[in-house]
Amino acid sequence: MTGSSPLPQSGSPGGSTSIWVIDQIESGVASIEVDGQTTISYPRSSLPKGVKEGDVLRVTIVADPAELAKRLAESAAQVARGGKGGKGNIKL
Repeated sequence: MTGSSPLPQSGSPGGSTSIWVIDQIESGVASIEVDGQTTISYPRSSLPKGVKEGDVLRVTIVADPAELAKRLAESAAQVARGGKGGKGNIKL
């Protein structure tokens, strides 16, 4: 997927789909081959239960504008509530 392509929206058909092959799992971290091109490290706890070395996963990523709007509203509310203006308890 190129940087100029918009992300598919949540609930829309399609999405950015990749094939993940679980290469190995060690110390709670999976080594995953993505689309036969690159390898990533991924937390075992974030994978589906029962996944083991050699399993193949189809992973689809879509944008979620509703969740984005919710998080932006929560952040704006937090800023509006204010605080101490960054006066922490750190002494240098």
